[in-house]
Amino acid sequence: MLVAAGAVALTYGVLFHATSISPAQGTDSPALVRSEAALIKEVTVGGLERDASGQVKKTYTDKAPQACPT
Repeated sequence: MLVAAGAVALTYGVLFHATSISPAQGTDSPALVRSEAALIKEVTVGGLERDASGQVKKTYTDKAPQACPT
């Protein structure tokens, strides 16, 4: 039962869970909708942060970071 519940949660997270990301400050780009897997990758390289209003925003304007900032 637990394995089945875990498989369902994993499938939901990979295939169906997404959120919108606001562009970096100073750009006129529209908000992007990204999957959970893409969000995890962006967070690990320091490409996303939460602003004071609670929205997820990009930290870069042109090319995405390729490595962790630390």
